[in-house]
Amino acid sequence: MKILVWYFSGTGNTEKVAKSIQEGLQGQEVDLIKINDVDPAKIGEYDLVVLGSGIYGGMVSKNILTMMKKITDFPPKVAFFNTHSSPMSYSGKAFKRIIKKFETGGAKVVGNFECIGENLGIPKEKQEEMLSNLPPAEQEKAKKRMEEIEGRPNAEDLEKAKEFGTNLI
Repeated sequence: MKILVWYFSGTGNTEKVAKSIQEGLQGQEVDLIKINDVDPAKIGEYDLVVLGSGIYGGMVSKNILTMMKKITDFPPKVAFFNTHSSPMSYSGKAFKRIIKKFETGGAKVVGNFECIGENLGIPKEKQEEMLSNLPPAEQEKAKKRMEEIEGRPNAEDLEKAKEFGTNLI
């Protein structure tokens, strides 16, 4: 199978997950490529595209949305993955329009994976400042969440990403 693991990573979290998914696809012909480094006209040449993004403000990266407008030929199968630091799940939600475009193009969605990722895009000092603006009860909740996501994706998360890749074959 010819597979493209195609991703945008603003902080490095999504890239770690993409590499783990690639490991899980061992034995297949796999291209691991950042979103802007692929010719959108070539997407349809793959048997499976595994598309990933960090989630920013509840949305996938604008780079992905821009690239999606340029695709005219779709693969037969597609899967999605994301990283985020939110306490809520984004499985499928952030990719809703993209999923619809792939399906309209004839692709079948065969999987979805999400992973917690530490919010590396906001410096610790800025996070502390933001926390200080919250009411005390909300500060405690936010601090607890920050502790939960510190160091993520971790080894266990990356192993799950690898398993996701293996299960796609």
